Formats: sequence, C-alpha cells, structure tokens
Amino acid sequence: MSITTTSESQGAGLARDRDFLESLADRDRWFYTHYVWAVDVIVEQLTRVAPLEGAKVFDFGCGEGLMARGLAPLCREVRGVDIVPKFEGLDARIDAIFGPDHGIPPVDLRLVDPFEPLPYEDATFDAAFAWSVFEHVADPGRSLREIHRVLRPGGAFFLIINPLYYSAMGGHLWNVLEEPWIHLRLSREELFDRVRKAILKAEVEEGRTDIWQGKTVEAYRETLLRCLDSLNMLTVRLLKEHLRYAGFTVVAEETRQTLPHQPPADLLELHPREDLMTDEVRLLLRRSG
Repeated sequence: MSITTTSESQGAGLARDRDFLESLADRDRWFYTHYVWAVDVIVEQLTRVAPLEGAKVFDFGCGEGLMARGLAPLCREVRGVDIVPKFEGLDARIDAIFGPDHGIPPVDLRLVDPFEPLPYEDATFDAAFAWSVFEHVADPGRSLREIHRVLRPGGAFFLIINPLYYSAMGGHLWNVLEEPWIHLRLSREELFDRVRKAILKAEVEEGRTDIWQGKTVEAYRETLLRCLDSLNMLTVRLLKEHLRYAGFTVVAEETRQTLPHQPPADLLELHPREDLMTDEVRLLLRRSG
C-alpha cells in the first residue's frame, strides 16, 4: 500500500479566489471540472444532510485526487482510495496552477486492493462521495457495504454515475466513436477494433488537460480500451438494490434522460427503455443504523 500526503497548508491565496477558480474553465477545462465544478456539486449535496465544517470526508475512487483536494479547504480532512495510482503527481499539479504557497490543506490518498477491506476503522468518516466510479467497480455490493462500514451512523453519502452503461454513450467513447449505443451493437472484438482504427486528433494545445484527459492520443486510446473492459453494466434499479442491502437510505434521487437520441427498435426489444434513456443518476444517501 502506498500513501500520498500533500504539504502543509500555508494560508489563503488564489486557491480561495472565486474569480480565479472560474477562470480555470478556459485555461484547463479538465482541472476546472474536477477541482471546482464537481466539488460545488458534492458540497451542495452532502450539506443537505449535515454541515461539512469539522467533517471527515471519504472519496471512494479518488482518481487524480482533484476533487479531494478541491474539497479539502471546506472540511476537517479528506481521505481517498483508488486501485490505480492516478493521484501520483497531484502536489506538482496543484503547485503549477496555484503556485507553491497556495495554502490548500493536505489530503491522504491511498492505493488499495479492490478485494480487501478499506484501510479504515468502523465509523471513521462523517460523509463520503463516489463520482462516476461505480460503473467500473467489479463488486458494487461489497464496495457499498465497506463504505457503509467506514461511515458513522447517519453519515451522508453522495453517489453519481455518468454515463450509465445502457445509455447512448455508456461505452465512455466520447470523441472516438460517437454513434449512440454503439457499445451495445458491436461485439467486444468489433468494438476494440473500431477504437484501435479510429483517427484521433493528434495536436493538442500546450497546457490543455481536458482533451484526451491530458494524455497523448495513443495513451488515451489504451485508456479507453481498459475502460471498456471495466464496465459492469450496472443499472439504476440494481444499484438501488445494492444500496438498500448495504444499509443506505435514499434521501434524494435525480436521473437525467438522454436527449436528443431515441433508442432504436431493435435495442428496445432487448433492454428496457428506461435503461437505454437514463444516462445519469445522482443519489444522496444516509447511512442507516
């Protein structure tokens, strides 16, 4: 197990300047979406259950760590886990945006084994979130039970999935294969062949990390292939069954319907319209017991 811990906070600065944060939308869309916009959504949701001041917050599937770091100034502490060390280099990335004296509090991000218990005691956290992670989790029920274990009774849990597997872009193939529901129409071999042969724009403006997620074109292509193999075909109905069994109570639920696409007749014969049309679900939950 490896641990990444950021440097000590040294005060306010650009990291607290809302105008500067909003300006990042034009400078680095990927960074802005995760560090600013997503954090706003998470805070709005979790504070519907309880304030975050003084709270210990858990980020399940922390990825690059941008959401954890963006949330850190607003609560007591943030810890997170992932099965891939994408968060390595987070400190340097934050320094590059805000300068070395940014004053953003530390976060504790850990690399974990997906089939081992989370490395925390029972009831460690006051709140938790998982952002577009559970469509990739090999055993969603087990992971939800572990999140329930490390949350205190009554603790808030916000979960979002976008896109859901059976929706028009559920194969996560934006900018590569744009045909709606293509991942449901082709075999795995056919789909992989199409991705490998797709012509991707090779030139990216210097400093942009929103295009190809900051990767080279070929590295992004390989990321997509691994992503396809990780998708677990989770539906909203099955997700809610897992949550109920794990011991969570739904506080609020919101789904988004795919527009302007309409599912073709052949797919409607195989899958429920609701699954084909629903591309996002947001669930605010409370730990029971």
